[in-house]
Amino acid sequence: MCLHEIVGDYWTGCGHFHGRYFTGVTSDCGSPRCKTSMSHMHKTARNCGCPSVVTEDRRVQNMYRTPHPDCVRPSR
Repeated sequence: MCLHEIVGDYWTGCGHFHGRYFTGVTSDCGSPRCKTSMSHMHKTARNCGCPSVVTEDRRVQNMYRTPHPDCVRPSR
């Protein structure tokens, strides 16, 4: 599948990645069955059965040494 570059924040405390935005930079896989590839076999079809899986090429913008707030257990 094609790689789509995404920029986001990474929390090393839990390994959580929060994507902020896609840059629009893609790496084409060249597969005729990939819906986001330039070589897609159903270019004119509106509803083909090919998967539209987006594989993220993650770029870290900010790195935090703590766990993500959603991953911290609430204290009792």
